Amino acid sequence: MDASKILLPRHKLRPDFSVCWRGALIISIPVICLLASISAIAFLRFQSQAVSDRKEQSWQTILDTERLLKGLLNAETGVRGYAIARRPEFLEPYTEARTTLPKSLNSLSATVQANPLQRQQFQKIQGLAQQQMALLEQMLATTDQPQTGRQAPGFIPGSLVRSVNPKSQIPNSKSNDGQNGERGNIPALNDLLLKDKSHMDQLRREIANFAQQEDRYWRDRAAEELRWQEITALVQWSCLVISLLASGAALYLFNQLHRELNEQTSRLRASNVYLKAVFDNVVDGIILLNPRGYIQSVNAAAGEIFGYEPDELVGKHLQKLIAELFTEDSGQAMKSLVGKNHHKLRLQQETVGRHQNGNLFPMEFAISEMQLDNDHLFIAIVRDITERKQSQETLFKQAQLLNLANDTIIVRDLNDTITYWNQGAQRLYGYSCAEAVGQSVHSLLKTEFPQSPEDIKETLFQQGFWSGELVHSRRNGSRVCVRSGWTLQRDETGEPVAFLEINQDITERKQAEVALRQSEELYRTLVKNFPNGAVFLFDQQMRYSIAEGTGLATVNLNSESLIGKTIWETLPLETAQFLEPIYREALKGKTTVTEIPFIDRCYCVHVLPVTNESGEILLGMAMTQDITESKKAEKALRSRADELARLTAVLAQTTANLEKRNTELDQFAYIVSHDLKAPLRAIANLSQWLEEDLTEHLAEETRHQMGLLQGRVHRMESLINGILQYSRVGRFRTELELVDVEVLLAEVIDSLAPPPEFMITVMPGMPTLWTERVPLEQVFANLISNAIKYNHRPDGHIVISANEQTDGYEFAVSDNGPGIAPEFHEKVFVIFQTLEPRDKVESTGVGLAIVKKIIDDKDGTLSLESEPGQGSTFRFTWPKKPMA
Repeated sequence: MDASKILLPRHKLRPDFSVCWRGALIISIPVICLLASISAIAFLRFQSQAVSDRKEQSWQTILDTERLLKGLLNAETGVRGYAIARRPEFLEPYTEARTTLPKSLNSLSATVQANPLQRQQFQKIQGLAQQQMALLEQMLATTDQPQTGRQAPGFIPGSLVRSVNPKSQIPNSKSNDGQNGERGNIPALNDLLLKDKSHMDQLRREIANFAQQEDRYWRDRAAEELRWQEITALVQWSCLVISLLASGAALYLFNQLHRELNEQTSRLRASNVYLKAVFDNVVDGIILLNPRGYIQSVNAAAGEIFGYEPDELVGKHLQKLIAELFTEDSGQAMKSLVGKNHHKLRLQQETVGRHQNGNLFPMEFAISEMQLDNDHLFIAIVRDITERKQSQETLFKQAQLLNLANDTIIVRDLNDTITYWNQGAQRLYGYSCAEAVGQSVHSLLKTEFPQSPEDIKETLFQQGFWSGELVHSRRNGSRVCVRSGWTLQRDETGEPVAFLEINQDITERKQAEVALRQSEELYRTLVKNFPNGAVFLFDQQMRYSIAEGTGLATVNLNSESLIGKTIWETLPLETAQFLEPIYREALKGKTTVTEIPFIDRCYCVHVLPVTNESGEILLGMAMTQDITESKKAEKALRSRADELARLTAVLAQTTANLEKRNTELDQFAYIVSHDLKAPLRAIANLSQWLEEDLTEHLAEETRHQMGLLQGRVHRMESLINGILQYSRVGRFRTELELVDVEVLLAEVIDSLAPPPEFMITVMPGMPTLWTERVPLEQVFANLISNAIKYNHRPDGHIVISANEQTDGYEFAVSDNGPGIAPEFHEKVFVIFQTLEPRDKVESTGVGLAIVKKIIDDKDGTLSLESEPGQGSTFRFTWPKKPMA
């Protein structure tokens, strides 16, 4: 393909900018002359034609005026002849004038409309002509009027449109001859004839003036037409001369331009040789496009890529080569390829191409913009990347497979910096790819080498590979043992570029090996030291392969005398006959446990099959245990069991009696509390009534004593209730329920109704647990009540917190009260003990005793932390799970 077509598709070689202007000048000179000549000639011809038309119009006006005058003269002459001879044929000119006169006047009026002077003169002529026709009508009327004064039939004075029928209006000649002496008014007719003559002379003079004026106008137009013809001839000759001069100048400039273009063509021809060689032999396809996406030129490589001959693609739209759908000639294709504001120019892009056979293939292209004078073009460099995509896809799949491999695959450079990290490495070590890439592998994994790293690298560079066991650290700090294989990667020149490291986790295998080793040692140790018995392994022939145990010496046997021999060769006949079917059942998969006497001893024999991982039976195993002493102990134990059964029956009876006594005690406590509360209520009521009735007569001391009496009564009632609660602690169980401690505390605090200035804070994190609700509620109620009761500060504050422990929760109730001295820390939990007089602070001394008894019943702990003036903290533990 000619390389020049790349530069100038469908055009000749373009000159540079100055040459282009000179060429335009060469073409423009004769063109301008031609256009000027045509324009001038056309203008002159137009002017000449206009003058000629006006001249012809003037001449026609003169002719029409002469015809008008002639018609009027003929009409006058005919009317005069009729008046004299009374012959109807003399009226024919008059009749014709009446028909043609309106048409002539209208035609002349239309002709002179463009000339005001002519229009004014013609109006006079038109008026005179109409007056003349009126006079002629009067003459006819006077001629036909009899002397009696009657008008001729059909006569309408003043009408110019009346139709004259000689046969109907004029008598025939015979009758006319007989009546000549009887018709006509001679004097009137003479007056009309004189008037007609005067009027006709005036009309003739006006028409003559009008005709003279038109004649002068015609002569002026004829002279003007002659001048324009002379000017046109002069212009034509001038244009001819100028055209000849312009042609000569154009020929001169064209010859000069031709020489310059030949020189440029010679220089470019040499360049085109090189361009053609590059264009035809370049591997990539080159496509030249116009802004609308139509192909201007392609090279052979582009045609081969798309399966066309290069000439077949010229003039086709780019849509034909791209799988992406665009509307042809809409500009969408180029807009998509070059991008908005041409931001994709010179960028490598990928798309899908369409082969001539319809197959789609991936291709890579880059578009550049080219401006050649006024032509705006684009050059697209295309390349079929099918093989590269296939290679990339293959590499991607291989990389995915490597990434999905269970083994860790690490690629690192010569400085041990990680450049690739697969999912296996991420699963094993816990580091993501983003975290690992760029790190030093040995610093990241804290590698432990079996030998120095320098020796390993020396072996690697010499042999190209190395394998061994390494110890690495995971992200969580745990150590992992791996079987590591290193391979050295070299480039095309043989220079080392990277290390490929593949690690396999053998931690479990190592642990299994150690465990197996330990198990074998332990097994052999156990077998050799099998207490009070022996272990035997036997095959299908009932031959022992292992016989170990401390019990062999008891019956005067040893392993050397048993290994390699059958049961028939080593055991008594009776014993062998008993064991043979059991051994054979074990080799079939059955496990048997039985007892057998041997000499003076009794043995428990456990026979079972030994299988491999697939379940295949390999050997049989027999474990014997000397149970002689056990049998004796069993006999003694059976005797003890009988005695224990008897004691159990006695204990059951005792328990029943105890439950009965407890029931009676509960009834007694209820009766006692009721019988004691009744008189107390009576005393309280009586004292209240007396105080109310004798309010005005009671002295202050008496009123004080009455208050003490009522206080003692309420204290006694509280003491009775406390004793009753204390006696019931631990003897009654309530149903278990899910208790939210935070909700429970809110209910307890609400029931106690602390003073408004008192602050109680429940710390967050209160647990929810399955327990008995009532005992826990009693504990919190007593502790919080005591903290409120003994705190006399105006800013009293209680803090309740919880701390989770292994088997339970530790609760703490702290206050900012007066505190308790260390010597009273034990006393406060004793029933009926108080630190302040009961008359000062009303208390029964039972509350903390109940708390301690409940905590002890739950196997919890209760402690007190306090110093005088520093408040108190009561701590107790509560189990997570309810006690059985």
